[in-house]
Amino acid sequence: MALSPHLDDVALSAGGLLGTLTGRIAVVTVHGGAPPGAPPSHWDRRCGFASASAAIEARRSEDRAACEILGAEPVHLPHPDDAYGTPASTETLAEALAETLAEVTGTRSAQDTLFLVPAAIGHHPDHRRTRDAALRALAARDAGELWLYADQPYASMSDHWPGDGAEAPADEEWRARLAPVVEDFGPLEARTLRLSEEAWAVKHRAALAYASQLAPLAVYAGHFLDLDGPLRTELVWRVDLRSASPRRDSEKGAGGT
Repeated sequence: MALSPHLDDVALSAGGLLGTLTGRIAVVTVHGGAPPGAPPSHWDRRCGFASASAAIEARRSEDRAACEILGAEPVHLPHPDDAYGTPASTETLAEALAETLAEVTGTRSAQDTLFLVPAAIGHHPDHRRTRDAALRALAARDAGELWLYADQPYASMSDHWPGDGAEAPADEEWRARLAPVVEDFGPLEARTLRLSEEAWAVKHRAALAYASQLAPLAVYAGHFLDLDGPLRTELVWRVDLRSASPRRDSEKGAGGT
């Protein structure tokens, strides 16, 4: 079960990793809705949409296409993202994720499910709320294996991100950003995945499915779809949820980019 703050984050950040997994895969987008009748956000306008509802409808369609390419089942929660000015609280998201977890896993134990959660690199408020809500909900359910993934394109906008042939990025770049999670759950085990040509071809097709986002993303993140560019490498950290429980107030100090 992979948690995506927005309708593209998992595909861009961990699409290659999804291809290594077996069994049922669900990609749950936490901020997959918009306030009724809301005007377009600044990002919506950059993508050419005249209303928030038109943007969400198009992005959900794109996400369904991308998930089909990745062999995953899309699940879209209705919460608006921070750009619309009415984001849900971490507590509300944690409750919603607990319900979604029960629906998706069914009778299967949470300890038998692998969870992928954004590390919130880049300090985007939606990513932070998604991460903290997920950690809260999963710890309460005594979930087993959890990996934090490096958020793209934020993570690769750094001189430390590996290029072609690199084995691993410098962990120091993210140590401070992951400090709150380390405080709660202990040291994190890192894993770097460099995609093969075959795996990259699949991820590349999935990324192209988000057609409405590509032009403004290129302006923001540069040549992120290069053959040997940043999306060819994925980075995750393993979190041991059984070593501690979240203690922080995740609503404090939320920033944005």
